[in-house]
Amino acid sequence: MTEDTDDILRDIRRWVKIIGIQEAKPALVESLSSDDEEEERDLRITYHLTDGEHSTRDISERISYSRYWISSRYDEWSNMGVIERDGSNSPYEHIISLEEAGIEIPEIPDPEEDFEDSGESSDGEETEEDESSESAEEDTAASAELTDY
Repeated sequence: MTEDTDDILRDIRRWVKIIGIQEAKPALVESLSSDDEEEERDLRITYHLTDGEHSTRDISERISYSRYWISSRYDEWSNMGVIERDGSNSPYEHIISLEEAGIEIPEIPDPEEDFEDSGESSDGEETEEDESSESAEEDTAASAELTDY
């Protein structure tokens, strides 16, 4: 009897989720859309990474918006019922994934690196080490062009 009940509950849950996705998809698509291409990409990245594992800090390191902007999106999505969390200190998690809603997942960039690690000085200019490395790469590319048949 318990196996039958478990099977029935699993089927009911699956069908409720399917119906929920169909009902939520138009609102989700609208909330993840923007006239600005970069903002739309960042909305989708933010929603996709709202998986219960990534913090607002983790997400903000991958997009061009602040943690405050992410929190504002969380308020909106939470009110829509498409994200939730277990407690006030736990990270949000989407209930419907982009894949389940049939929404394209953009390429997720790596977190931004510190200026020291990126080969840039704090004013955004390349360091001398980077310039000499580029020069060596150009020399290698030029000699490869000469030897290509």
